[in-house]
Amino acid sequence: MFAIPAKWRRKGAASEEEAYYTAGQFALIRARFMKKTSGLIAGTILLALVLMGLFAPFFSPVDPTIRGADAEYRRGAPQALNFCDENGCSLRPFSYTYSKEKPKFDLSALAGGDLNALDQLTSSGALSASSQNKFIEDREQRRYLQFFVRGWEYSLLEIGWLGIDLRSDLHLFGVEQGKLHLMGTDEDGKDVFSRTLHAVWVTISIAIVALIVKLFTSLLVGGVSGYFGGRVDAVLMSFTEAVRVIPPIPIYLACAVALSQIDLTPVQRYFAIALVIGALDFATLGRRLRTHILVERNQDYVLAAQLSGASTGRIIWRHLVPSFSSYIIVDTLINFPYVILAETSLSFLGLGLTEPVNSLGVLLQKAQDPDIQQNMVWQFFPVVVFVALIMAFVFVGDALRDAADPYSERNQ
Repeated sequence: MFAIPAKWRRKGAASEEEAYYTAGQFALIRARFMKKTSGLIAGTILLALVLMGLFAPFFSPVDPTIRGADAEYRRGAPQALNFCDENGCSLRPFSYTYSKEKPKFDLSALAGGDLNALDQLTSSGALSASSQNKFIEDREQRRYLQFFVRGWEYSLLEIGWLGIDLRSDLHLFGVEQGKLHLMGTDEDGKDVFSRTLHAVWVTISIAIVALIVKLFTSLLVGGVSGYFGGRVDAVLMSFTEAVRVIPPIPIYLACAVALSQIDLTPVQRYFAIALVIGALDFATLGRRLRTHILVERNQDYVLAAQLSGASTGRIIWRHLVPSFSSYIIVDTLINFPYVILAETSLSFLGLGLTEPVNSLGVLLQKAQDPDIQQNMVWQFFPVVVFVALIMAFVFVGDALRDAADPYSERNQ
């Protein structure tokens, strides 16, 4: 047994033991979760990633779209922040000014048709993309980091049908002159750090929409099937089993091919993918909810609600489903990383979102380019963020699952 914090106790509970036996279900889950160190650490990381994704324009020093591409710093390496160099130290972090290195070969020989010169340049790699995109640090020109700077304009809140469009140009940090590329740029000059922050929120928002669709479908199918039973239960469970046993990848491929035949905007494609992922993932939760309601529908409180004249819908949604709410919440959070993996896999295979949309799947697809793997390893930064996001969800989900288990204290 563990202590229930005073602010979570029910009124009138004098002792800790009395508070434990009178505490609500969510208070017990919260108290158990606070004992999980791994869950708390993962939850902190997850909260930081979600907030940075949600407010990505504020945390991004550069516009992630082609409008903010730095034509003079294409394929540029990460620009480090320093406190000290050979010119002395500073309390304010600073970066340097970068200029493109001039080519070290003479094109006049190529203009004259000298094939030997062309062979020498090709064999030496002087004509490769990496050799033509080298930059020199001007260590005499410091660019000091500044906070709460004005930069590119973005939309804080945009609701077209209400005519609301709140815009701002305030950003958390930036430099005095030029643009700061903490994680370098891609082949178009777009900032990798800013693209990754925007991609985090796009991927999470797709997962949220997909889970809402999944949750609604699971509650509808499981609730109706469990409450009515009989032929209704047989038909709905047959449909559920058919969906559950079909491998999801072939269905995703078929849906992706069907979507490719339709002229969709990026927003429409975004919602179509979320609907497909959510609609195909309802079977497991729907079956478990149906089993729970089959047992609970014969309880006295359901009979009392029926005798009071409550409608079928009210009994299902106000009495039966809430009795399963803790499991539904935990199951939804545990399935978050799997939905993210589904969207990322589709985009990685080129069947989901595509350029210029920023999503983790799109950025991971770019990272499989051999040129990037050899010459622009900093574009693996989205891979690191993706792994951290998935692992954070997994640890938080495991901690919540243990916290929701009423027998967890006996197993400790």
